[in-house]
Amino acid sequence: MPLDESRHYRFESVAEGVHAAIARPDGFAICNSGVADLGGGGLVFDSGMTPDSGRDLLHHAGRLLGRRPSVAVTSHRHLDHFLGNSAFSGIPIWGTRRTREILLATADQLLAELRREQLENEVAELERRRDTLRTEDGRADLEFTLQIYRAALSCTGRFSIAPPDRTFDTRLTLPGPRKAELMSLGHGHTEADAFLFLPHEKVLFAGDLVVVGVQPSLGDGDPEHWIQELDQIERMAPERLVPGHGPVTDAEGIRETRDYLAGILEAVRASPTVPLPRALRRWEGSVSLEGNLTSVKAWGEARSSHA
Repeated sequence: MPLDESRHYRFESVAEGVHAAIARPDGFAICNSGVADLGGGGLVFDSGMTPDSGRDLLHHAGRLLGRRPSVAVTSHRHLDHFLGNSAFSGIPIWGTRRTREILLATADQLLAELRREQLENEVAELERRRDTLRTEDGRADLEFTLQIYRAALSCTGRFSIAPPDRTFDTRLTLPGPRKAELMSLGHGHTEADAFLFLPHEKVLFAGDLVVVGVQPSLGDGDPEHWIQELDQIERMAPERLVPGHGPVTDAEGIRETRDYLAGILEAVRASPTVPLPRALRRWEGSVSLEGNLTSVKAWGEARSSHA
């Protein structure tokens, strides 16, 4: 099957031997992934939402690399970034120690949420809500969420929770002639996000620390520290950046995500009568924006109660 016929991805070269795997909007990968030739071996970054997308990614990665990948990476604990891990049996999967701990502790709960009846109920409710919305922005937002549930429905009964089986805390240089560094700067999008940086090529795979054109999810995040992490990533001066969702970008994608987070913090701290900040206007009215405002408000209240 030619690379451009992948059911779930569109592949884009970002450096010699390095490819972004951009999730197709009608596919079941949901998140972007990446493939990198390390010299002595090959790497896959994030496995997607389903075992099927994981197998598809593994197949095309093998064609791009000319051999089976030798290592995989899970950027964080959200379902759309790791449920394809089961397709990578026998391949070491790296992630942060905290991500592994959380996935082991929540495995039963996650599988319960992936039961067919549960997913069908969620889809029915989301479709009902979508049909009541008048704005195209709101409907598009719910369509993205619906695609996540449709992806899960496509594989009900075949999911397994496969956390990273190799862990690091803050920094790891992967073996191979091509320098490839896994890093974690702490609690940003989730409690311990990992990203991949190829310093000589100035290519960075960001996971959901950076997203382009879709709402970032703030439900598990620390927006203040996330902004600090983005400042550090920007100082690394990546020239090509593969976001967790959306097209390949550069420093502009970092700035847009940071502006969004700053805007959310400003909106939560302001009077309800104050208009939303300029940084949020292109997302104004979307369902996810409302959820993010609620999440950040709860985050701020929890911080205050522990101060």
